[in-house]
Amino acid sequence: MRATDDTAQTARRRIRFGLRFKVILGLTIFNILGTAMFAANHYLVEKRAIIDGIEQKLAAAARALPDMLPEGYLDRAQAASAIPADEYLKVLDRLSRYCDDIGLVYLYSYHFDGKKFHTTSSNGTAKERASGDYAAYWEEYEEPLLSEAFEQNQPRYGESNDQWGHIYFLFKPGITAAGTRYVAGADITISALQAQLDASLRKSILIGFASFFVVFLFSFWIGSRVSRKITRLSDYTVELAATDFQPVSDLPLRQEIVAMEHQGRDELAQLASSFIAMEARLNSYLKELTATTETKERLRNELRIAGDIQLSMLPRGFTPLHKDDGRLLVDLHGDVKPAKEAGGDLYDYYYLDDDHLCLVVGDVSDKGMPAALFMTVVISILRARATADYIDQPQEILRQTNELLNIQNAMCQFVTLFLGILNVRTGRLVFSDGGHNHPFLCRPGELPRLLEFKGGIALGIMPGAEYPRYQLQLLPGDTLYLYTDGVTDAIATDESFYGEARLQNELTRIGAGASSATAWVQEGMQSVYHFAEGHFQADDITVMALRVLPPPA
Repeated sequence: MRATDDTAQTARRRIRFGLRFKVILGLTIFNILGTAMFAANHYLVEKRAIIDGIEQKLAAAARALPDMLPEGYLDRAQAASAIPADEYLKVLDRLSRYCDDIGLVYLYSYHFDGKKFHTTSSNGTAKERASGDYAAYWEEYEEPLLSEAFEQNQPRYGESNDQWGHIYFLFKPGITAAGTRYVAGADITISALQAQLDASLRKSILIGFASFFVVFLFSFWIGSRVSRKITRLSDYTVELAATDFQPVSDLPLRQEIVAMEHQGRDELAQLASSFIAMEARLNSYLKELTATTETKERLRNELRIAGDIQLSMLPRGFTPLHKDDGRLLVDLHGDVKPAKEAGGDLYDYYYLDDDHLCLVVGDVSDKGMPAALFMTVVISILRARATADYIDQPQEILRQTNELLNIQNAMCQFVTLFLGILNVRTGRLVFSDGGHNHPFLCRPGELPRLLEFKGGIALGIMPGAEYPRYQLQLLPGDTLYLYTDGVTDAIATDESFYGEARLQNELTRIGAGASSATAWVQEGMQSVYHFAEGHFQADDITVMALRVLPPPA
């Protein structure tokens, strides 16, 4: 017991440290991410507001430009000699004073003569005015955004770094009262914009850091408080396991958990209360679970045995009547793979007399034990009704079977059936169908053909049902391939179905090399297994092949 206590103490120390560290670390990471997102969002909002303010300032200057020019100036400024030099200098001085007052670098206008843009008004910086190196009247200027603004008659903002410096600019198209089109422009230095953005960034970082510090202190406090209680609850699970889930009332840790449920009304108090209630229920549950597991295992074994018994009712091999008296050589084989331990598919074959072979394939509704029990009833009735008295009347066998199934069918189950009777002397097959899948006729030199006929209703559904009778002439080399819908309804991992078209292609491939009914059945079922590999089997799979063998060479 001392070794167990030492192990529990070691586990408690390790878990307590790890949980507190993880809780605080998680809250800190969350805090860092939240603070970073807040600071980034605050900066982006401030940045957008600053840029919007700059753009509004440029737009206001561009709108004010025509009012600062002499009357009719833009209408006259349409040729190289239209504006005298002294008038242009007066305009330059006036615009320069305006730019100095509001903090712009440049304010200007352009005229488009159909080929190029020419400067019609502009200011100059103090340095440019002193040196005379300012933009001259009718000086050519080329800028893609200028052309785009003029052509689309929409303002365009942009950034450039050229001989006039690193600037943020606006080109704003306009038209005078006389109909003269022009483009007004205004520039501000990027450094002025960047200064405001840097100030905004510093403000966002400061706010974010302050928020992080406050939230970190709160996270540390709440993390320590919550993790301590959770750690104690975790320690108690170790103690409970050490006592084989038998509660020890005088255990100090248990007394602490009992006290914890009265220290508050939050989720941790409820969890502590649940732990105490769990003690008694858990021990009881383990006993019940053990008993239930034993019961389930016993039922599973019984179901497996029932499935084996069910399969033992089906024929496992075909023994032909080898008599050299004109009978056809017949080969027959069938197989079934239930979706559960027991299934509802069935097949059967046996001789009614020396000349007539009866063969049956069926599919009971539902799966599992109910279907298996109903399947045994169907086989028993069929074997009782399919006698030499009805060697040419398969429809009568189905009719009588249907009536007997309808007498006591409280579970409302039904079965689809294909029943055929082969005359082994003539090869004539008479058959009747109760809602079952139509078989394929595989004839040498021809593509497998799905038999076309109108089947009857499934058996066990409606008393008084009538079933049609058909006949088919089988020739030496022919193979009749019968199956249940577990074949065509098999599902692949991509949720596609096997289908009749795929089955027809597989029968063509099998027919090229298979020489026995066993090979037809085994290769057909392997094709279905390979197709549905990776997907659970949704239905029972049954296949039966009847071959009329060619005469020996």
